[in-house]
Amino acid sequence: MTTAVAAGPAVRTDIQISRRYLRDGTSVHLVRDPVAGKTFEIGLREHFVLVRLDGVTSREEIAEAYGRTFGRSLGPAAWQQLLGLLAARGLIEGGPVPTVDPPAAARRKLLGGSLRLVSDATATTASLHRLFGFTFRGWFLVPAFAATLLMLAGVVWHGPALVADTARVLDNPFALMAVATALWVTMGLHELGHGVVAHHFGGTVGEIGIRWQLPMVVMYCRIDDYLFLRTRRQQVTTASAGILVNLLLLLPVLPAWLLVPEREPARALLGAFLLLGLAQAALFLLPLPPMDGYKMLAHSLGMLRYASGSRRFAGRALAGLVGRGPGLAGYPRSARIAYSGYALGAAALVTSIVTIVALVAERVATAHFGPVAGAISAGLAVLIGMFFVVPRTSFTGTRKPADGRRGEVRK
Repeated sequence: MTTAVAAGPAVRTDIQISRRYLRDGTSVHLVRDPVAGKTFEIGLREHFVLVRLDGVTSREEIAEAYGRTFGRSLGPAAWQQLLGLLAARGLIEGGPVPTVDPPAAARRKLLGGSLRLVSDATATTASLHRLFGFTFRGWFLVPAFAATLLMLAGVVWHGPALVADTARVLDNPFALMAVATALWVTMGLHELGHGVVAHHFGGTVGEIGIRWQLPMVVMYCRIDDYLFLRTRRQQVTTASAGILVNLLLLLPVLPAWLLVPEREPARALLGAFLLLGLAQAALFLLPLPPMDGYKMLAHSLGMLRYASGSRRFAGRALAGLVGRGPGLAGYPRSARIAYSGYALGAAALVTSIVTIVALVAERVATAHFGPVAGAISAGLAVLIGMFFVVPRTSFTGTRKPADGRRGEVRK
């Protein structure tokens, strides 16, 4: 029987430990201290020990289970090193209080910065969840899904008329500004949708505000523990929530467009809002960072920093072909399939997008400014696209620093 003296230390009960992720071919877990606001990675062995430090299980029992699982002993030196690391990070119950970094001052400059919109984002999200909690019920979701399918079918059926209305709005700066403003508002509601769904699954919304990098001004909703939601389904659902909000907001637009007489100015505005709103939702679905489609794909596969990992994978593969660097040694088969598939798919997608943009830019610039301007515009589009396609790994196979977590964690 385990005695109180033999029992091991306990990890603080508020510490969050994620499920397993794959990063650069290595299985890792994330550990988050909500008090200090810090997150770090641990390997499978450290995770094995960490989840068993409950204050009841003894060190001997943990060491025995560790030996059976990994085929090696967990000696006194390893215990001392591990417990010292956990204590230094303030993760042990009854240990030193973790150091809390002062909050970074918000950067507010004329050309770029951010501004909080609410003082308590968690309370705001909880209120919104109580107000719209019915949207998580089956009696709402099933009809909403059916209505969305009908809306998409109606858009296809009335496609030519909607395109004509959108063209009329694009030729009218004032009408275009009105539609663009409405779409901007839907982007803000899109962000709130992420926060409400994350709250539904037990996540914490840390901040709601506006971020600008002129001429772009966007609303943001930061989810502090997005990567610590319990299941992949919850993470994928949270990532897709914004797109679902966009589609729900468009549901009444098609009936309204059909009811308005053809020559009324409001009809063109509604048609353009519907068509451009669907284009906006489709843009969010692209499997490229930082789009929601990318996060949905990465979470469904259990990948951490999927895009940058794929670029490093491609760089190491190219370096290995010419005998420089370690090549793909250390990547398991599943990781090779996942990374190579994304690297090839993303490159093909970006290449297609760049080609279309380059052709459009060349035609528009040539029509207005001549062939030289057309060639320059097409060249610039290609150069910008190469920034996203070329692997960001040196040709020697040396890894560049991993991406920051902003694109992965924050919504």
